[in-house]
Order: sequence, then C-alpha cells, then structure tokens
Amino acid sequence: MMNSMDTTRITATLPVSFIDELKALAKSNQIPSVNFAIRQAVDDYLVRARKKQYDEMMKEAAKDEAFVTRTSKCDEDFAFADGEVQGEW
Repeated sequence: MMNSMDTTRITATLPVSFIDELKALAKSNQIPSVNFAIRQAVDDYLVRARKKQYDEMMKEAAKDEAFVTRTSKCDEDFAFADGEVQGEW
C-alpha cells in the first residue's frame, strides 16, 4: 500500500466488535492503528477485485479468435529471445 496517496475522510458503518478488536490490536502494537488496518483491508480487497476482473476479461479474450491468434504469434516471435535469457535477469 502506498502512503503518499491523496486521502479523503468518509463515514463507514462497521460492527462494533470489529472496531473493538482493531483497537485492541492497535493497543497491543500488533497493528499501527485502526485506520491502518481498515486501509490495508480495503487495499487487499481492491487487489483481489482487480485480479478477478482481469481474470474475467482474459476468459472473454480467450473466446476471441483474433486475440488468441495475436497472442500465439507473439509467443512464437519471442520464443528465441526468451530462450536467450537464462535464470533471472
């Protein structure tokens, strides 16, 4: 998660038990703050949502014959170049 993002205040409704648990974690220094944990949870959720969206788009693209042809052509075009690289570069 990036700390340099612009931020805005919002009002959200969460179960009291969630906030109580987060406050206890913050008090015992297991998390930096309640706000940090909520930001992290939203960030994690967005990462999963974007991945799901990408996966769905790729499933649709796999049905597109032109896309599959272009992708296969790229694989063939770069097969030699990829073979030249050994290990991590």
